[in-house]
Amino acid sequence: MYTHNANVSVRQMKILFILQMFNMSMVILPRIAGKMAGHDGYLLPILGFGFGAIYVWSIVSLLERFPGEGLDTIAPKLITKGLGWILIGLYVIKVLIGAGLEVRMFAEMVSQVLLPKTPLPIIILILLFAVHYLIKSGLEASGRMAEIVAYFVFVPLAFVLSVVAIKTDYKQLMPFMTAKPDGFIKGAYFVSMTFMPLEFLLIIGNLVSKPHKLKHIGLWSIGIISVLEIILIGLTFTGVGMVTSTKQIWPMLTLMESIQLPGSFFENQEIFMMSWWILSVYMYICGSMYVASLTISRLAHFNRQNVTILPLIPIVFLISMYPGSLTEAYRYLLHFNGKFGLLFLFVVPIVLIVIAKLRKKGGEGNA
Repeated sequence: MYTHNANVSVRQMKILFILQMFNMSMVILPRIAGKMAGHDGYLLPILGFGFGAIYVWSIVSLLERFPGEGLDTIAPKLITKGLGWILIGLYVIKVLIGAGLEVRMFAEMVSQVLLPKTPLPIIILILLFAVHYLIKSGLEASGRMAEIVAYFVFVPLAFVLSVVAIKTDYKQLMPFMTAKPDGFIKGAYFVSMTFMPLEFLLIIGNLVSKPHKLKHIGLWSIGIISVLEIILIGLTFTGVGMVTSTKQIWPMLTLMESIQLPGSFFENQEIFMMSWWILSVYMYICGSMYVASLTISRLAHFNRQNVTILPLIPIVFLISMYPGSLTEAYRYLLHFNGKFGLLFLFVVPIVLIVIAKLRKKGGEGNA
């Protein structure tokens, strides 16, 4: 591995996206699913995968039309330099706001379960400086880190879910097919917001060793996450009940607390069991801040891509501290994803593709 290397393999990118999608949204997902679709909430990821496939298609179609380029060069070329820079600026702002809200939810969970006496600002700053330490060495460092972290996330997760699956009461999933169509579609949309890291492809898609496999990377990642979502929502409903899931911000933690491992010497088993979210959220924040820093560096034509990472830390910190409480942070995260989630997952790529075709730019336009 070379320091500041900005290239990753297909395998590394798959693992990165799976880890980044397995973020704080997973902890609150059963609550959202229960509120939107009731007992049928565990089925939402099936339709959510359909939304995700559309996101992958729109983003990859744009990148394939302009091989080796990213949003930072495509937008100024299609909609003039000034408007392009504004659009890219909005992209960076969106990524940073998402990272800030995610950090705040993460810090609230850590404070509640692990460090109740530690001030939230300290938890947030420790995470942000740890993020800086990893991503200052480039995307390859994150990719190799993801390959290691994956074992610590998914091996314990598989073990815990197996224990829950054996002891759970599946009658809690009844009655079947009672959700209203509008609630089901709206719920599937919110579930698909767990695929938000796909928007990172707009900047780092040209850093994959085999760019022609971007569609495969995207579909594989959202497929794995969709299966995990079905299992996690279903087991949470059967483990703590659907009604209870809708009344708690992170019902997954309640499920973890209810598990009693035979012969365990851990006093607080949920601490051991929730450790995978700490690692996954860490990888998500790494991705957000790396993409934001890389975008700014490209626009400013800096020689080193990591030069803007450190100045972004206070910005993300201030965003994370803006909500006044856990409930407010949860509401901001939900509303932000609901209102602006589609912007760079679907709307912007589709608009740019249409403009490219009309102006005969890229792809067949250059032929």
